[in-house]
Amino acid sequence: MQKQHSIKVPQLYKITSNIYKKVKDEGASLKNLVYDANHPNKKAIYALVLTTIQRDTQIDFLMKKAQFLTKEPGIQVPLAKVLIAELLWGKKRLASECRPVKTVLAYEQIFQAHSSDIKDGFQEPLIQKVCKPRFVRVNTLKLAVNEAVDAFRDEGWILRRYMGDNYQEFLEQVNNLSESEFMVDLHVDDLLIFPPRTQFYKHVAYKCGEIILQDKASCLPVTLLNPPPGALVLDMCAAPGMKTTQLAALVQNSGKVFAVEKDAKRMETLRAMVESSGATCVETVFKDVLTVDGTVLPDVEYILVDPSCSGSGITDRFEIENVSTPADRINKLSGFQIMALKHAMRAFPKVKRIVYSTCSILPEENEAVVQDVIRCNSNFKLVNAKELLKSWDNFGSDAYEVGKYCIYSRPEYDLTNGFFVAVFERLQDGESNEFLKKDVNSEDIKQSKKKKKSQINQNNNYEHDQSIELCDSEKTTDILHNEEQDCDNSIKKSKKKKKMKSDTDVDQTQCNIENVEQDLDKKTKKEEKETNRN
Repeated sequence: MQKQHSIKVPQLYKITSNIYKKVKDEGASLKNLVYDANHPNKKAIYALVLTTIQRDTQIDFLMKKAQFLTKEPGIQVPLAKVLIAELLWGKKRLASECRPVKTVLAYEQIFQAHSSDIKDGFQEPLIQKVCKPRFVRVNTLKLAVNEAVDAFRDEGWILRRYMGDNYQEFLEQVNNLSESEFMVDLHVDDLLIFPPRTQFYKHVAYKCGEIILQDKASCLPVTLLNPPPGALVLDMCAAPGMKTTQLAALVQNSGKVFAVEKDAKRMETLRAMVESSGATCVETVFKDVLTVDGTVLPDVEYILVDPSCSGSGITDRFEIENVSTPADRINKLSGFQIMALKHAMRAFPKVKRIVYSTCSILPEENEAVVQDVIRCNSNFKLVNAKELLKSWDNFGSDAYEVGKYCIYSRPEYDLTNGFFVAVFERLQDGESNEFLKKDVNSEDIKQSKKKKKSQINQNNNYEHDQSIELCDSEKTTDILHNEEQDCDNSIKKSKKKKKMKSDTDVDQTQCNIENVEQDLDKKTKKEEKETNRN
């Protein structure tokens, strides 16, 4: 018996059960946890956690039927679930003499007997596994695209050329790649396309950082941001760093790319990625991005906002959220996403273009976020992303006013991960934001300036409480205090000046005004009618 206890649980199962528990109980991101896992077979960890999550309801049913937890009170539940998932739906075997494995194996026949009673009504992923091609981004900081193409041809690969601009025809060519053929992408100039399951992890170009394995959908946000050489760029949520290094390549290692990350472990990953890529123009910033503004990073011209999201568009990377994500987590994510995008528009007065992107296919994190932000912003316009790409077929939902201006990549159609991208540009003289709410106008601003300070403070307190409900708890206290101070300062300035010269203050004041009017509408029917007419 003592010998049984001395046999340790295999590291694969131990690490997987710990990750499973954090994902289920804390809503943590599987991607971050797997990247940080101290185990060489990260793919196996991902696959087993995914299987356990997907079959969670079924496993609970089987354990209840077998009275497993009643008879085995000492076993760790997350570990038991992982072992059952492996035994019934994974490798279908458990090769270990440790006690937890032997315990689960003792119930194998009982589990198998009751498995026929399970209906297949468990939660499926939002998107199904797609047989995607292998995308390889050439790191032009180390190797020119034509040099990479020639090198692969020297290895025996055959370049299939597509000279047209019809996206559907291009996708047909990609679908018909033979095992020895590769292509150059239609939209991303430094992206090469190889047949599915082509392996590059042992390739010398991958090991020395000349090529980066990056899905096409992940390349689109940087491609649409399109900063020129010498530009000052901010990557607001930078880790693990693939988009950061793509930005560095696009600006040709000149200018500056500020890469912000607040998590220590993810910062280590980011710095390692930057170093291996040869991106000398990147400056990593170890801070919460919502505390970074134009005083910390002056003269920023281009901003990439690619915040944490549900990952519902991911087909094969280390994300678990393509299994159904709880509504409260979506609300928290979208709350932070809105804050991050608004912060990008308000805190950097010299920014020209902003790209917002997620690896989600949920409109709550995409069109809804964009619409919320652009409706109360008088300094930016939403650019029609379709006009920036050479032929594209998937766009946002018609249920949202902004939908047709935004693009999606759809795994089943575009042969990529699922992604969403929206592009914003600062308004120039004579331009206007067509999505700006019609009841936010100059007359409303004048009237709202006359409102009592107590009413404004009451409204600010309401905004503060609402933000706390939406944001990640670790960010709320300092960030919301700063935002409340900004609102008060903005209102004071509006009383002293007839015209708002600061773009940032105008935008903030208008948002406050809209909220004040909503509060006053409850008291005065006359004001409600006047607001509706406006």
